[in-house]
Amino acid sequence: MNFNIFNSLILAGILQGIVFGFIVAFSKKYNAAATRFLAALIVVFSLNNLQYYLYDIGLIDEQAFFSYVFVPYQLLVAPLLLFYGLKMLYPDKKLSFGNKLLLVPFGIGLLLTTTYKILFAIKFELQSVDAIFDPLQGLIEFSSIILYQSVLMFIYLQVLQVENGQISRFTLSTRIEPLSWFKNILIVFFVVSFLWICVAVLSYVYDYENIYYVIWIILAVMIYWLGYVGIYKFGIQQERKEIRNYSIKHAVSPIVAKQKNEHILALENLLVGQKRFLDSTITLDKIADELNLSKSHLSRIINNELKIGFPDYLNKLRVEEAKIYLNHPDFLNYTLVAIGLESGFNSKSTFNNAFKKITGVTPSEYKKSGGTIENIENEDFKESLV
Repeated sequence: MNFNIFNSLILAGILQGIVFGFIVAFSKKYNAAATRFLAALIVVFSLNNLQYYLYDIGLIDEQAFFSYVFVPYQLLVAPLLLFYGLKMLYPDKKLSFGNKLLLVPFGIGLLLTTTYKILFAIKFELQSVDAIFDPLQGLIEFSSIILYQSVLMFIYLQVLQVENGQISRFTLSTRIEPLSWFKNILIVFFVVSFLWICVAVLSYVYDYENIYYVIWIILAVMIYWLGYVGIYKFGIQQERKEIRNYSIKHAVSPIVAKQKNEHILALENLLVGQKRFLDSTITLDKIADELNLSKSHLSRIINNELKIGFPDYLNKLRVEEAKIYLNHPDFLNYTLVAIGLESGFNSKSTFNNAFKKITGVTPSEYKKSGGTIENIENEDFKESLV
């Protein structure tokens, strides 16, 4: 049999994908629809690679491959990717009948390949059967690519639409979910789809079979990447929901006393009273518009009255919010990413940088200390709020 470094890497990805799928399928922790579809997508990737792996190592020949083994899993990639994307973006929205119609090509492909297997089994004029079904694999391959690219473009547009909609609808119960990671995955998938076209053309036109190693290895890597990122982001989303529920239930926010300046009162009512500082997209321009003030005038008021610039004032409010969760026993095992995002920061790096600037320590150091480390500058800030 033909064993080499390439198909060994492919086998590692296959085993990992199948194990991952079973773990998600039988775990109560990952019972969200999006995660289930993600697991199904990874298992389909793995099973598709597995059948070609068996053929590549010589365990089965070409005739046995198409007569007994081959299943058009490629046609399942597009619908499962669509279902995963839609459920991740709109978790409470049911899949429409139109969405489910994308499963029809797989049903047709499965029917045709099963028909071929039956005709082969009963030895029904094999030469004429082969003449009819030989083009079938190529048809399935290129149909899969077209569906795959169409779904990728559709989901990408949906992501942009969700991002645009999030900006104008911040509430305490609905926060902005960073989607740049998902857009990056879709972009990589789209690049891979063009590589898939090139490989398919070279294979069918010039009979370069070994070139498929490129796609198989990439799929093995993507199985690992997609599984890790998808589950990691799912965990963060779940943690954010728990933190958010706690914040809403207990009305957690820094205590701010009345200030003399009416504009500062309005600013604090907006930022602290309504907790708009938790909106990661909030800017001085937006605040100035809502308060019917010019940006420059509002900036001067903040600097004169609070003795601090707007970005630092905003970050200090967010740091105070983060400290509540870092000190709370219910959130001891929560990721710093989830805590930072729920406190209004738009990434882990901005959270770390702002936290260290204000307190003198990183969030992880502060957490390990049990909240005993405080920077004198931050004490001054808290005194200014009383």
